[in-house]
Amino acid sequence: MIKTKILEAVARLKLDLKGKVVLTEAATGAYAVTPIIAALAGAEVYAFTKKTKYGTVEEVRRLTTELCNQFEEELAVTVIDTLTPEIIAKADIITNSGHLRPLDESKLKFAKKGVVIPLMFEAWEWREGDLDLEFCKKNNILVGATNERHPDVDVFNYLGDMALKMIFDAGLCPYKNNFILLCNNDFGPFIAKVLSKICNGLGVCDTSVNKEKYAGINVDWLGDFPDLTVTAKYKKSDAIIFTAYPFDINWIGENDEPIIISKLKSEIENPYILRYAGDINELSCEGKIKYYPSHVSSGHMGILPSAIGVDPIIRLQSAGLKVAEGLLNSCLSFENNHILELV
Repeated sequence: MIKTKILEAVARLKLDLKGKVVLTEAATGAYAVTPIIAALAGAEVYAFTKKTKYGTVEEVRRLTTELCNQFEEELAVTVIDTLTPEIIAKADIITNSGHLRPLDESKLKFAKKGVVIPLMFEAWEWREGDLDLEFCKKNNILVGATNERHPDVDVFNYLGDMALKMIFDAGLCPYKNNFILLCNNDFGPFIAKVLSKICNGLGVCDTSVNKEKYAGINVDWLGDFPDLTVTAKYKKSDAIIFTAYPFDINWIGENDEPIIISKLKSEIENPYILRYAGDINELSCEGKIKYYPSHVSSGHMGILPSAIGVDPIIRLQSAGLKVAEGLLNSCLSFENNHILELV
């Protein structure tokens, strides 16, 4: 099944990396597909890995080999556990992948002229710690973000499934229960579109700019972010799905944060924060308000697309590689829709 989905993604995006060298990561789980996609598109691939809590180098190498062997053609994928200047210098494309981050001067100083870096996320989701953008600009290294809402990518429509997975993982049930969506970014309407069909009621607090995006979705408006005003229907909500950007700002706490714990507790009985995206002040929240997961690294999401399976990852990683192709060919669009944004 994974083989079929990968082949469909390469074909759907008409991904063509023939004659190119790609430096990416070799990883476990759903992200193991990245070097396979690049190789199927014709690239010579170096996939860097290292030991993590998810697996050893040997395990990653075995998994990558097993995936490669599912395909009839021989795929040019070399798994490496040492990132040398010589390998960096070969690359036409360097992906902004976990094992390679941060892509800073210590690595990029070895990159050749004309190398490009695709980001496997939208431009507004940019995190400064991932990549030295100033170095890239000074050295004419093109960096492009992925339009996850392109019709042939369509990753944002998995956001609602991710919210459901988070609800279940937190020990809750959406059916016959009420939830609140506390949001200030583009994730909100996509989450609401799914949850509103399953929950008894979904109350939304989002920015006034985003309000019109909820037209046609069965939700109750509970104020303009971050000013949540809870109606009687939502006083006993099972949880608050929280997603706020920038992701690396403390949004909820009891000091100078935009959303104060005491205010939430005055509006909702026993509030339970589901940390979809956006930092909270864990130190000041501990013991004062319930939240899940118990810890999320600053700037990271509390749930990843990979939590619901390989489908969104295949779509996202293949789209990121299509962004790289576009950067190399000075083409921002695919099938009459923009697929990348220069960063």
